Amino acid sequence: MGNNSSLKSIADKAGVSITTVHRALTGKKDCSAQMREKILAIASEEGYEFNYYAASLRRKKLHIAVVIGAKTSDSRLFADKYRYGIEKCIEANSQFNIDYRFIQYSAEDMESPNSSRIVASLKKENFDGVLMHVLKFPQRDLEKLSEILSSGIPVVALELNPTSRKDICTISVDNDVAGRMAGELIAKITHASGKVFIFSQEMSLSDKNAEEAKKEILSLRNDLDVVEIPLPLTGDESIYATIKDYVNQRPAAIYATCARHTVRVIKALGPAKRVGAVIGSELFDESREALENGIIDAVIDKRPEQMGYKAMDMLIANLIRKETLISRYNIEPRLVLKANIGSQCEFHF
Repeated sequence: MGNNSSLKSIADKAGVSITTVHRALTGKKDCSAQMREKILAIASEEGYEFNYYAASLRRKKLHIAVVIGAKTSDSRLFADKYRYGIEKCIEANSQFNIDYRFIQYSAEDMESPNSSRIVASLKKENFDGVLMHVLKFPQRDLEKLSEILSSGIPVVALELNPTSRKDICTISVDNDVAGRMAGELIAKITHASGKVFIFSQEMSLSDKNAEEAKKEILSLRNDLDVVEIPLPLTGDESIYATIKDYVNQRPAAIYATCARHTVRVIKALGPAKRVGAVIGSELFDESREALENGIIDAVIDKRPEQMGYKAMDMLIANLIRKETLISRYNIEPRLVLKANIGSQCEFHF
């Protein structure tokens, strides 16, 4: 019996279309678990096996390492959302014979030589694929991933700015677009002239988000003076004090390019806005409440849930279906306003 005839026979017995049968047999997520089980049972009765899906059920279990930062009081703002997306993707692909090992690292682990030890252990444990949140990994240790890559192990990295390595698939927010969105919005809703403060992220690579926002504002408004203020992601109350000093100058506008700086800006503003236009980053409890209360005007959400889901989805597709990993995949940010905040709270993968 030919493939098309087999699929039609299975579809007729299951009472579904051939397309649904194909989705079930290929492990596509657009098919319920109950229907997939029914179709697989019928396919087994018919003696039908479908290439990679059937093979994945027969072969040795695959092992994927998920290297991600340990949970902290601040991780809920962004990193925990990565994890949520990753876990949702694992759930959606539960039909495959895959074991997932979560390897957590702390801030202390990022000090050499500890980060080197984490990288080296990935090869030692013979993983079939690796997903890494590498925002805090020093570039020198990213380069040591060649130890893994030389063995042909696929690596997908969640990173703010893509690594220079072409043999790592980097899932990143499109920071150029995020910056331009914020810049255009500030230029259009800021009524007064004066200074615009951009609180950017202090890191080894430039904050493209801040760069693009500044360029966009200056291209649209010649009466605004844009000042970028790079600040570390972590630190004591001195960072908040610095932000508060700038807020007290009552600038024409403020843009915080990350969730942690957004928290500090909201705290510094207090119940009275006192600033012409305020744009924050990421959707979390404090930013949602500030939007609803008119303390900030908009949020540029980089959709970390989608980043985590897509990263794991691409790794699984490579391991199971042998789909080629591209060197870079950008997630499009979204603009959240008070008017649409209700529709943005649910995540669709």
